[in-house]
Amino acid sequence: MKKILLPIISHHQFGRIHLKSTIRMLFVLGLALLFVGRSAQSQDLGDQLSKFSSKAAQDYISPMLAGWGASLNTGLFYSADLHDLLGFDVGVKLGLTQMVDEDKTFKVTLPVVTSWTGFTPNFSNREYVTNSAVGKTDSTIIPINQSGTSTNLGSYVLPGGFDLPAIAFPVAQINVGLPLGLEAMVRFIPTIDAGSAGKFGLMGFGARYDVDQWLPFFPIDIAVHFMTQKLSFKNKNDKDIFSATATAYGIEVSKRLLILTVYGGFQLESSSFNVADFTGTQVVNGVSSRVTVPGFTVEGKNKSSALVGVRLLLLIINVHAEYHFATVPTAAVGVGISIR
Repeated sequence: MKKILLPIISHHQFGRIHLKSTIRMLFVLGLALLFVGRSAQSQDLGDQLSKFSSKAAQDYISPMLAGWGASLNTGLFYSADLHDLLGFDVGVKLGLTQMVDEDKTFKVTLPVVTSWTGFTPNFSNREYVTNSAVGKTDSTIIPINQSGTSTNLGSYVLPGGFDLPAIAFPVAQINVGLPLGLEAMVRFIPTIDAGSAGKFGLMGFGARYDVDQWLPFFPIDIAVHFMTQKLSFKNKNDKDIFSATATAYGIEVSKRLLILTVYGGFQLESSSFNVADFTGTQVVNGVSSRVTVPGFTVEGKNKSSALVGVRLLLLIINVHAEYHFATVPTAAVGVGISIR
């Protein structure tokens, strides 16, 4: 029996690896999906399965990418009381995007194959519901029979997911107070060298403005904010493997009660992941050839969100947590040092 197999990373191994290995292994997995079916026995089959594989890869990995994008727009602030001139805080944020049930599976439609080295293959079904990268760990095995007979020609194996209830994304952030009621925000992940896989990093810039400075004796703090971020992953030759952008702007309010601050807000937001064209190897009848699989873009589902949160300040140490009500629910936690 011939099996059209996909390389799968051990789920136990995945749970133990750190950030740069996660990035590398995730995209090895995602891009490997683009070559499902490359062991086909005819060029006709190989061409059709390659088209199917590219679409399946996009659907498989999209919930994970969209989850990362949504996580980038969380944890931007923890109080609408901005820093005084040259006041600052330095912290680490961890964005968390909840994976809803509809993200955990996707539908695949198998291609119509007219010939396979003289045989006409027959799929018992052409449409299957299979697990995405965030879904259950069960693989989907699709048997392929010779049309009109019970002769088995092989099977198509689609991988299971990693059974992830949420997608996490960590990032460092610095806020600095400026004149005229302004505050600058910088977000970053220092460039991480992933060896032969390439380099990964993030940089973001934003600003906040103190609105309640124009409202004397107003009982709550009010501010507005804007943040834009860009994430990139390049190979060792500085060619793009993927990039992502995220933008958010909105209004925030807060009220401090001794060491506790309650805050909330509303923001318009967007995010997208762009996976570049990928060149790999296909094998047809034992002959290897280089092929280019077209890239694709995954747009984030969240266009706006309302959020509520709480911050605890112990001397100069602040700890905060928030929840975003959105199409795809998100949350964030953070810890840092704050000098007012």
